[in-house]
Amino acid sequence: MRPFPSPSVWTRLDDPEAARALVDPETRQYLAPFVWRERRVSDVAAELGVTTNAVLYRVRQFLRLGLLEVTRTVPRAGRAVRHYRAVTPGFFVPFASSGTDSVEHLYEIALGGTGATLLASLTRAWSSLAEDPRWFGLYTYGDERGLMSNVVLPAPPDDPNAMPGDFLSWLLGSDAPALWDNTFPLRLSREDAKAFQRDLHDLKRRYDKRKLEEGGEVYLIRTTLTPL
Repeated sequence: MRPFPSPSVWTRLDDPEAARALVDPETRQYLAPFVWRERRVSDVAAELGVTTNAVLYRVRQFLRLGLLEVTRTVPRAGRAVRHYRAVTPGFFVPFASSGTDSVEHLYEIALGGTGATLLASLTRAWSSLAEDPRWFGLYTYGDERGLMSNVVLPAPPDDPNAMPGDFLSWLLGSDAPALWDNTFPLRLSREDAKAFQRDLHDLKRRYDKRKLEEGGEVYLIRTTLTPL
């Protein structure tokens, strides 16, 4: 049995109101900028593109729920400036406190915000690449192995005989945007599936360690591996 994580890392949220604040993507986005980092309300408002009053409302809510703390107060002419930080780098919301009636419901709510943001970003990116709207659509391909690729493309593949894995190869060009979205089944042995899982983990960790270059962009990445 795996050891339980250190309590110094994870704050358990048994209070239903505090738990709901973490489960709800819209509310959680206001807490995220304060995790690990000391921030001012004005800085977070600029980062999220909202008013300072909107952030201040959430800050007061998080303080009341014990999710946020004041780290320091800087005097200045007029009102002093407060700096805030989440009380811990890790929060744990037990399923029993999540306010959801099933694991599926929890997934739907907790990841719903990410899914909506991902969809909006992909829509903007793909739309900007569509030179001829008549060829913008869903391309589904199958062979003797079954359905092999199901992907939305802004244009047909350059090669009409291209295999599904080559549908998006043109995106690898230097002039193309850094963008990828492809859903496909992959038949793997148990050993290969675990190797693929670990490769994804190592790839993410490798790029985590790189410093963000000046002018770099923030990319939203979601990868899924699950038995079909």
